[in-house]
Amino acid sequence: MAEAKRDYYEVLGVERGADDGELKKAFRKLAREWHPDRNQSPGAEDRFKEISEAYGVLSDAQQRAAYDRYGHAGLGGGGGGGGGFNQDFSDIFGGGFGSIFDSLFGGGGGRRQQRRPSGPRPGRNATIEIAVSLDRIAHGGTEQLKLVRRAECHVCGGTGAKPGTEPKRCTGCRGTGQRVVERREGPMLFRQVVGCPTCGGSGTVVEHPCEGCKGDGQVDQEETLELKIPVGIADGAVLRVPGRGEASEDPGGIPGDLHVVVHARDERFVRRGAHLGVTEPLSAVMATLGTTLVIDTPNGPVEVDVPAGTQHGTTLHVGGAGLPEFRSSGRGDLFVTVEVEVPVDLSVEEQALYEQLADLERARRAAEDDE
Repeated sequence: MAEAKRDYYEVLGVERGADDGELKKAFRKLAREWHPDRNQSPGAEDRFKEISEAYGVLSDAQQRAAYDRYGHAGLGGGGGGGGGFNQDFSDIFGGGFGSIFDSLFGGGGGRRQQRRPSGPRPGRNATIEIAVSLDRIAHGGTEQLKLVRRAECHVCGGTGAKPGTEPKRCTGCRGTGQRVVERREGPMLFRQVVGCPTCGGSGTVVEHPCEGCKGDGQVDQEETLELKIPVGIADGAVLRVPGRGEASEDPGGIPGDLHVVVHARDERFVRRGAHLGVTEPLSAVMATLGTTLVIDTPNGPVEVDVPAGTQHGTTLHVGGAGLPEFRSSGRGDLFVTVEVEVPVDLSVEEQALYEQLADLERARRAAEDDE
């Protein structure tokens, strides 16, 4: 009788409705924890195989649908299959592992990718978001970025091996980085291609780890970059910095690029493209009599005429007083929304004047009623 298998969702520690991102995150964490190269405890290799198998099924939409409906039996071809014959399921189980191992270890289920004939593959691109002031957007200039990124270890050149030594060919998979795991459930034979647990899919084993990176081939590197901000750059625009992304998983490979998403940062103004909006407080007296406001904008002081009798919430428009338009000689506009404030702390003189105004108002209304 076949040994009872654990639920795949339980193996990965996720809910049945987990999306692809949650599956991948769970697999990354468990694979790193139980990889035999990192975990020497008894049963680590079996646990790693179980984790790999669970992810291989749940990351494939067709296999996952069959598993959700029929359980483990559904992976035997429609919920149990026929009887009295052996069937090779390598087509079903052979895929699904490459993409995640490429992401986690660098290809083939291992930490470092096997080189293709064309040479080492470049590293992945990285993306960060930064906030810059409206003054920087209005005038351009540079922003300093402090980064911590994974870079190739300069001690070993990314091999992970101590200088003077080289990684050895894995005897467990003969350098292929893969193994075929078979198991039988009743009359059916299941065959699954997985990353070699001995070498982690790299095809090589580091016997003498580099002291600089502890055999990982990469180290955390701190650096400061100066990023040029173009005048009028749009909110959410992406600037590319070549060679400042993730390090290549292949020794000698070039790093990926860094993509920087630029956002505007300002506590006073609201940006809408090249236009700027601002709310300006105004006393009831000035709103009644009219006045001139001076607004400090990223382009310098701007005078805004407030007509007599301006009401609360009125928006005044000043053309050409906004931000420069990206790669254009034009400028956006400034929109000033007036917020009329009613005084709460009056001096004796102000109280007397307001009472006079109130008397005048009552007399005016009485005269209107008599007409």
